[in-house]
Amino acid sequence: MKKRISYKLLLISIIIGLCAGFVVSLFRILIPKIMSLILNLIEFGQENLVNSLIFICVFIFIGFLVSISVDKEPMIGGSGIPQISGKLLNKLDYNALSCLINKIFGGILAIGSGLTLGREGPSVQIGGSLGEVMAHMFKLDEEDTKIMIIGSSASGITSAFTAPISAIAFALEELMKKTSRINFIYITSTIISSSIVTSLIIGNNPVIKINNHLNLPMKFWIHLIFLGILVGFSSLLFNKGILYGKIIYKKLPISQRIKSILPFFITSLFLLLDPRLLGSGENFIALAQGENVDLITLFYFYFMKLLLLLIAFCSGIPGGIFFPLLAMGSLLGNFYGSILFDLNLIGQNEIIIFSMLAMAAHFASIVRAPLTGMFLIIEMTGGRIDFFLPIIIVCLVAYLVTENFHNEPIYESLLDIMVKKNS
Repeated sequence: MKKRISYKLLLISIIIGLCAGFVVSLFRILIPKIMSLILNLIEFGQENLVNSLIFICVFIFIGFLVSISVDKEPMIGGSGIPQISGKLLNKLDYNALSCLINKIFGGILAIGSGLTLGREGPSVQIGGSLGEVMAHMFKLDEEDTKIMIIGSSASGITSAFTAPISAIAFALEELMKKTSRINFIYITSTIISSSIVTSLIIGNNPVIKINNHLNLPMKFWIHLIFLGILVGFSSLLFNKGILYGKIIYKKLPISQRIKSILPFFITSLFLLLDPRLLGSGENFIALAQGENVDLITLFYFYFMKLLLLLIAFCSGIPGGIFFPLLAMGSLLGNFYGSILFDLNLIGQNEIIIFSMLAMAAHFASIVRAPLTGMFLIIEMTGGRIDFFLPIIIVCLVAYLVTENFHNEPIYESLLDIMVKKNS
């Protein structure tokens, strides 16, 4: 084990972080630009039947292009986080350069087209693949290469969410599990340099704009226990849905190419009927502090996003579950908070707090990375730490529920599926 800092390796860490920040930031910028074009295309498709057929055909063609990327590099399927973990554990092997190119191309099309997929997992795999390619360029040994992969993978989190603290927590909780002080310096240097580039390109504004203070009076804390239980059961539904969805797709008597195209065809039909379902669900997060919708609509949004996520993610096309699961958590918290408000148990300003708390707990109990979940929500909302203790309470209760039912962390379960498939 290395006991002294290598300044050469420290410099390489910074260089890789700068490059990862640049590439992932461009990836993040391109997705909403394509999605805005898709939104215009939906309006075109809603005008008449002929336009609707044209819209569906465009979506099928996009699916065909994505299927080409999946055929060239099957390891770009899904979020990419299990693939990175598998490579670090020597359970999976794939060509990093091929994965980098095809993940960027396929990811931009799949996520940008408005399917219910997140950009964050793909950002992790893009960052990690870039880190591996550059580590080979610098002719680093296997141990140092893994450190660069971890650092650049975590850089995908900070570039996707503008959340460097969460990226560090993610590296420790999800990728490393444990580390040395020296390696921690290299990883942190990569994340910091990536964060600087992201701030220069995109800015450092929080992903979620919160108008009100998130300070929850103690008299409302009793409701956090029931919120945590509700989120815990939602996490069970989410994880089981993903795993069963994978099984169903595996049993379908069709080629992988058709499986890749199918989500685009199905999603195009739903988008023609309801354009609000476009994208990962980011637009639902702010509902609680704006013109909120009724309970039935919140219930509808929650299950529709779950359904569309399962259809897209389980097919094997590139795209993550990060933002969809956060959006579903926010809808669940909004639903619960709205019920309490209707019963005159909380004020209207508290609904957004329950929405944010549920987001953190949903992530913590699904991914089993509670520190990352807590820091992520705090950074996404602009560093507001005045509701940190309520976050801990809800995350802990939701975590205990999933633990009690022996629900495995989703990325570990997905990794097991990949290892068995490739063995």
